[in-house]
Amino acid sequence: MDRTSDFSNAQSDLLFDDIFLYESLDESETNVADKEKWELIDTWLEKVYKGKPVPQFERNASTASALYEIALFNQEQDAIAEIILKQQKIHAFEYHAETRRIKNILHAFGISKDDFSRNGAQSVKILATLATILELGNVERSSFLSAIAQLGIDLSHIEQQNSDISRTINSLEISTQEAKLRYHKLREILTNLRRNWDTKEDQKLKEWERNTTLLDQKAKEYQLKLSRLERQYTAMNIEDDGLRFQDLKSKEEQMEALEQLVKDKTKKLKAYQVLPPDVILAKLQLDAAQHKLDELTETRDELIKQMAINLQQ
Repeated sequence: MDRTSDFSNAQSDLLFDDIFLYESLDESETNVADKEKWELIDTWLEKVYKGKPVPQFERNASTASALYEIALFNQEQDAIAEIILKQQKIHAFEYHAETRRIKNILHAFGISKDDFSRNGAQSVKILATLATILELGNVERSSFLSAIAQLGIDLSHIEQQNSDISRTINSLEISTQEAKLRYHKLREILTNLRRNWDTKEDQKLKEWERNTTLLDQKAKEYQLKLSRLERQYTAMNIEDDGLRFQDLKSKEEQMEALEQLVKDKTKKLKAYQVLPPDVILAKLQLDAAQHKLDELTETRDELIKQMAINLQQ
């Protein structure tokens, strides 16, 4: 009873210390003034350097914020390490208490360690190792069965995760192969496009070169003809005789106007040549033509009326 109460008291003390430690960390993480920050930083640096002189550094607001965060993080890590150490102490205390309990049971039955056979001692060691691996608080059969069942559940979950990972890997491999095939096809298409583009561009460039060469040749020919005509024009001394280009152009326009006038007169003359030489006969023929024109006009009007009637129907 005394050992059990001591164990319970030790657990309560450790848990109380952990709660107090976390509460102190929570309070230190609240917004504090710069003076309190520097007090915490100086205390932390003295603890880190353990009595040795702290190196000089610039003390400003940005440095205080950075060092304050580092100090808090360091305290948090120290607190976590301390909690883990205390938990390990609790487990060690539990194992020692269980060891004492088993020794008392064996002593009550008059059994000592030397009474076990070699295989029995080995089995006990295996059970102890297995209990440590399974993180059991005791070595009862139910605890082993529960831990083994939990291992089976965990193994099933791991196998399911492995299966999911395998399917994911297979899917990624298939996607990778498809991507590689698409990549090779795109490279092939790009190569063909570049080849066709280069061929077409070469053809266009060659055609442009041929056309440019022909144009240069024609330009040279026209330049030679123009130079020859200029020399002939200069040799004829046309401008010295008073015949200039503007005068020739004006004369040409006058000739064209006279030719058009002659054509008009010729048409009228041909119209008069159709008429008979006698004036009376000519008048009769003109009246007959006028009468024929009137009849054709009436016929046209009738036809237009008939078309309008048909459209209305």
